[in-house]
Amino acid sequence: MRATFEEKTYENYFNTELDRVSSIFFPLGQVQEGSLGFDSAAFSRNRSLWKRFGFPFWFFHPFHGVSLSEIADEMERSLETEISHLPDMKANILFQYKKPEFITKSTGSEWTHWNEPYFRYNIYKEQHDLLTQIDSKFTSKILLLYASPAVHDINELVTLKISGKIISNSNFKRSSDLNGHNRNTYIKAGTHSIACSEPKRIENVDLLNELDIIGNNKEINSYKNNKQFIINFIKQIIEITNTNEFYGESFKNLNSDIDKIQNYELFHSFLVMLNFRLLTGLQWLVKL
Repeated sequence: MRATFEEKTYENYFNTELDRVSSIFFPLGQVQEGSLGFDSAAFSRNRSLWKRFGFPFWFFHPFHGVSLSEIADEMERSLETEISHLPDMKANILFQYKKPEFITKSTGSEWTHWNEPYFRYNIYKEQHDLLTQIDSKFTSKILLLYASPAVHDINELVTLKISGKIISNSNFKRSSDLNGHNRNTYIKAGTHSIACSEPKRIENVDLLNELDIIGNNKEINSYKNNKQFIINFIKQIIEITNTNEFYGESFKNLNSDIDKIQNYELFHSFLVMLNFRLLTGLQWLVKL
């Protein structure tokens, strides 16, 4: 039985709740995603973008746009101001959200592991291989998790959203624990899961506790400010993804236009991670 909600709906509800219960920075929020679009070849004609910047002539007709260098210069200043007002960034987090199937019949491939209805999601090799590369690069300096809800009905999901119980009703697994498997199964949140095809029991991850642990690890962040924290992380993400067999070519192609503004390091980093998210489905968050 397929879930009756979209993966994006779960992701948005999850992020909203996480923002309330933990000191998290969402570098690529929906507002930023909506306003960072531009024609990198010459000019931006996105009126809402220039209205946001307070550009005085955005409402005139015809609207010819503004040069890319002006866009980048303004965004670099805007982003620097934003992150300078935040507490010190302590750790990077990547979430891979998963919409589960709900298996209700004994003909389900993994039924014998549970002998009752269970949830299941697929682990895609190409996607997971990139997670493995990232994990091996950063080791303990990053939290890489699969997140999947223990509900299948949109009405249940909305009820959990209203009551603030999305996180407590989600299943979390470290990506490294799912190496070598093509599916993960579970019957409820807060307990173990069984990864297949060769069955392996995997213990529950307490998300909020893990965030506290990684946030208190004083060995993680050796950068002098938030700007360098972000820039150095993205440089490593670029290095890893560019050499990935499955994503590398597409990632380099997506970034080819924005590479023209690499000297605006912060703005360039945010745009790179927007492409990274759209290509891989991975959500980037920062622990404060």
